[in-house]
Amino acid sequence: MDRVQNGGLRLKHRVAVIGAGWAGAAAALTLARADVAVTVFEAAKIVGGRARRVEKTERSFDNGQHILLGAYDRSLALIASLHGEHVDHVLERRSLSMRMAAHLPEPLVLRAGAGPAPLHLATGLLAARGLTISEKVATCLWATKYLLCARPAASATVSELINEQPRRVRALLWEPLCVAALNTPAERASAGVFIEVLRRSFLPNRSASDMMLPRVDLSALLPEPALAEVVARGNTVLTSSVVMALRNEDAGVSLVTRDAEHAFDQVIIATGPQHVARLLESFEHSQLLRHALESLHYEPISTLHYEFSAGMDPTDAAMLMLDGAPGQWLFAQRLPNGRVRTSVVISAHHRADDEADLLRNGLAQLRQSFALPEPIWSQLITEKRATYSCTPAQVELLSHLPRAVGEVRFAGDWCVPELPATLESAVISGERAAQAIIQSLPKLTR
Repeated sequence: MDRVQNGGLRLKHRVAVIGAGWAGAAAALTLARADVAVTVFEAAKIVGGRARRVEKTERSFDNGQHILLGAYDRSLALIASLHGEHVDHVLERRSLSMRMAAHLPEPLVLRAGAGPAPLHLATGLLAARGLTISEKVATCLWATKYLLCARPAASATVSELINEQPRRVRALLWEPLCVAALNTPAERASAGVFIEVLRRSFLPNRSASDMMLPRVDLSALLPEPALAEVVARGNTVLTSSVVMALRNEDAGVSLVTRDAEHAFDQVIIATGPQHVARLLESFEHSQLLRHALESLHYEPISTLHYEFSAGMDPTDAAMLMLDGAPGQWLFAQRLPNGRVRTSVVISAHHRADDEADLLRNGLAQLRQSFALPEPIWSQLITEKRATYSCTPAQVELLSHLPRAVGEVRFAGDWCVPELPATLESAVISGERAAQAIIQSLPKLTR
């Protein structure tokens, strides 16, 4: 067990946070900044959960490729508070730009247009390359209808929502956006959540639709500096510490690890839903919640990482749409040693191919657009439960689940079902869980 602790004044009220992903880090930091004593338990050695740094074969890389949007108010505010005047060193802001790889038979190029929001979407659509005039007009009318006026039925899927759109617009624009945003194919994805994402991205202001590309690994972007501040404020972060069980007590909650039993007044479980169900086994009146969480279906994300000595300018391929055979998105970056690292993302991919075949197919896909040599290094990373399936039925189910059982509260992207499972929903959930505890405390103990 790795233990990091610092001295300092501690209040009598003690809170445990289980899980040091983005939700857990946000919860712990919110508590620490309110002078609530907090201890964080994380099973892994590296914090970040499903958005973390991986260290393997003498290289470090992210377990999956994540971008943030300008609409991610809470995530960006937290990152800014942690990095201060150096925030531009960890995040690169780019105006909305969707470009398809040049080899595709029907390439689409869409950029944010002139004017304030949401006019910049309309002018961008009208200026897009790869769509006919009639397709552009139909898309603008559809966007106006659903972004400003109509709301889809709760049971509607994205495929049903976009059925009135021209076939090419569905295939080139809305279906790829749906998979990218919800990690769920359009035929199963919630139309309501999809429209909510579009509204938050295109209605508030121009910058809401900006793309925020991390310049550092995902652990260094938020979880590590957040938890460093938690420790600096006199609290404790335990990595490589697996929580085996929770027990409801008359005066709080007992938390059992492999090494000891700990007493806390309240607990926030900031893990995947399947782990929440396991930890609540001894709690009365939690059977329906546990059954609901155990019934959830998930979507995987596979990422194919390659490293090349030459053959690609990362500035031309920082983010490109692919044809889905097998990858849907390509990200590229220049490494300090001069090499180019590319990441091919395959969302909602229930793969049957073995690792070697998938890496070979991904390389063949890249070579349709770039003259690439043999990779110096390649690596497949698959998160089998990257996100819950964002279907209408599961969104409805999650919307009615409690966010606490006794003195145990929950945090995680599944706790914010009005949004898809994203970094933003994780941060929102962590802050909400922490604020609920803070507001429940007598003012004299805060």
